Amino acid sequence: MAGRDEGFFSSKDGTRLFWRSQVPDGQPAALVAVVHGYGDHSGRYQRVMSDLVARNFATIAFDYRGHGKADGARADVGHWSDYLDDLDAFFRKAKDLAAGKPIFLLAHSNGALIVTHWVAQKPEGVAGVILSSPFYALAFTPPPLKVLGARLIKRLMPGLSIGNELKAEQLSRDVAWQQETVADPLYLHNTTPRWFFETQAAQARLTGLGAAITLPVLYLAGGADPVASTPTARGFFDTVASTDKTWKAYPDFRHEILCEVGREEVIADIAQWISAHR
Repeated sequence: MAGRDEGFFSSKDGTRLFWRSQVPDGQPAALVAVVHGYGDHSGRYQRVMSDLVARNFATIAFDYRGHGKADGARADVGHWSDYLDDLDAFFRKAKDLAAGKPIFLLAHSNGALIVTHWVAQKPEGVAGVILSSPFYALAFTPPPLKVLGARLIKRLMPGLSIGNELKAEQLSRDVAWQQETVADPLYLHNTTPRWFFETQAAQARLTGLGAAITLPVLYLAGGADPVASTPTARGFFDTVASTDKTWKAYPDFRHEILCEVGREEVIADIAQWISAHR
């Protein structure tokens, strides 16, 4: 029987974060450390974690600030670099669980944006990176008046909660998953002006960053993603300096490719890639 555990740990500034793990019996082949997307939380990856455990990979996931069971104002961030500090603390936790086994990062959407910046700093101990539907740009242009309003509000109330208008059907074609998302009390349906502009600035800072990424990397994207721009992700992928990089798009998949109809193909691709790089 695979083992499960969970608990809390702290980021650099003392913010309390949450982690959960699933591990197989015996010695795992590697550890997969999962970084969720925006509005998301680690609990929504338990099925993914179970699938990987069934393939003899240990797994650990966490809730970064403002999400899930972590502390912090919901859907907000003081400075985007706080996410990098959270990931630093999480990776230390992952290394403890890995006990010398290779560590792979599996990051989705905003988590993929965080990990992209983080691995460009060349941290030690990462065997490879899998980026799912990276949030390098929106797949649509937000209404100019809404952006202007957010800019004005940011000056006075940067942490004001505003609905993000994202619909469950934009995430996946799986109706059961859509219903589970809507019913999930920890899934966020709001954003803040501060988060929007901090993230937009982080996306702008991607320019030229590909040259600093030399780790093995696997990019996975949905060809019908209405949330994160797949063409932008592909454009950045082309700039990545790694000599070991792979791109794969799933034609009809929407944003949450790990929770899509036909997700078994994605899990199989991830497991095969990890096995080839451990």
